[in-house]
Amino acid sequence: MASDLFEGIISSAKASISVILVLAYGYGLRKLNFISQEGENDITRLCAKFFLPALLFTEIGPLTTASNLRNYWPIIPLSLFFQGVAFAVASLSAMAGMPQHYVPMFIFNNVTSLPLLLINALAATGGLDPLVTGGRTLESALKIGRLYILINALVGNLARFALGPYLMKAQTPKVWIQGDAEEDPLLPDSGNIALPPDEQPKFKPKHRIIASLKRAKDWIVSAMNPPLMGGILAVCFGIIPWFHTELFGAGVLSPISDSINNVGKLFSAMQMMILGAHLYSKKGSNVQPLLLAWLFTYRFILAPALSISVVYFIRTTWPNFLDNDPMLDFVISISNTGPSALTLSAVAVMADVPSDVEGQVSRIISFCYAVSPFIAFPMAVAMRMVRQTGVGR
Repeated sequence: MASDLFEGIISSAKASISVILVLAYGYGLRKLNFISQEGENDITRLCAKFFLPALLFTEIGPLTTASNLRNYWPIIPLSLFFQGVAFAVASLSAMAGMPQHYVPMFIFNNVTSLPLLLINALAATGGLDPLVTGGRTLESALKIGRLYILINALVGNLARFALGPYLMKAQTPKVWIQGDAEEDPLLPDSGNIALPPDEQPKFKPKHRIIASLKRAKDWIVSAMNPPLMGGILAVCFGIIPWFHTELFGAGVLSPISDSINNVGKLFSAMQMMILGAHLYSKKGSNVQPLLLAWLFTYRFILAPALSISVVYFIRTTWPNFLDNDPMLDFVISISNTGPSALTLSAVAVMADVPSDVEGQVSRIISFCYAVSPFIAFPMAVAMRMVRQTGVGR
């Protein structure tokens, strides 16, 4: 366990240092006016509305196949369950006085880049050797581990951009909080239209249905932010075999997905740099240490304790629910662990929060990555749990 812990600390420290350095580059460029205020705003919008949708399209599309969804479906309800628990904890905390923009930070952690980097680093140092069973090679075990991580990321990304902007501000879309039916513009104005009393009930339910449908349409349109649209389009094209082969494989449409992929790769570095620029330009109010400590406690202690306990319970009481694969157990155990997602900075932009709140979001995310080496401790516990259950042997 000591070697697992040491390898995890080294790997996660390298990951966090690389993130912090890029943040520092963005901070320095903004301070030296290499990035102007207008440029900062333009890059922020580009990241949220162009680079990020492109990234989600090329990440989610290749994974969305009928066989993947059929074979690895348990990852989906477990991911939603962990997010649901985090939502309950964050909502109770918000009721106790925690600012609303903290809520998504409890729910949505980094489910893509950091887990991928960690298992790659563990594989390079031999840390994944105990998970290589069933006649697999290390490379094949690592490949299936990446697939598990990306399927979990598919769920996390879609949920983050469908709900994140609303959770950041705690505002129900206006279409759901309009006036009563008597004030609805689709209903007849009794002052202008004189209907016999016995005919009014015939029309009122009809108009109420029309009004409800209009409200539903308005809500759907307002929820369709660019990243969510990118993810939904990826699912639509990925699930259709012809498009999946021709677009995400080596078919005639592959140049389109290649170009989108090249654009999407710009997101991570640009987002981290602009996050650093926000640290300089959007000072925001001070981050309260107690709230930050509570966020860290949940993300690095309570959340992994939940996921590890759930996997252990399922494996020991309902073993057929999950495939007999130690890599699957390990990935699910660590999927709920780690710092808040970098993309929550883009979510804050989509939520149109005040500038001081946006600056505070940037600082909280930066603090999260500064302490991300602590992820090594739950990773070591997860590895120990997988070994004890003896799955795959």
